[in-house]
Amino acid sequence: MRILCLFTTFSLLLSGCMIVPRPTDQELLALDNPPPAVLEKVEYFFPGAISWYEQVEAELLPKGRPLSQRETEFAIRVGVKDPSRVRIVVLNDFPIPSDPELRKEAERIGLGSKSEGGRTNGYVILLKPWTAESNAVISHELVHVAQQDRLGRESYLRRYLIEMEMMGYSRSPLELEAYEKQSSSL
Repeated sequence: MRILCLFTTFSLLLSGCMIVPRPTDQELLALDNPPPAVLEKVEYFFPGAISWYEQVEAELLPKGRPLSQRETEFAIRVGVKDPSRVRIVVLNDFPIPSDPELRKEAERIGLGSKSEGGRTNGYVILLKPWTAESNAVISHELVHVAQQDRLGRESYLRRYLIEMEMMGYSRSPLELEAYEKQSSSL
């Protein structure tokens, strides 16, 4: 078991510390070869999800602020390939898919919840006003940008969806990596 002090970023607001069992080696192997039902579900939603993800990024990129020098240095440390492309946008309400099926699935994994304080859509980091100055949330989201750079956008999103389906947010290896690296924060 590992104790993680979590700041909200994607779907959960956890004000304290929570004991979260790390994924076992067997669970990690299963993520590389998901059950057919999980693959079928992810592949069903994937075209709409990637289209929506990229649309949100395209709409919000011109509205965002560039990273500060400190944020840029952190982005480089965690592996963001081109920090000059990253933009931070502060919104009261984050975008949610308009397609009813995709929206329901997005809400199921926490998108659009009141506790969602940060989200990454490509090179756009979305923050709520109450997290806009949080180094922990910004650094967490920068780790997600680096993961996307490392895996490729489509592979990252597909893997993220598989992890949400099989492990949930708090045990997702991509999320655990982001929490671990955010602790070396800005």
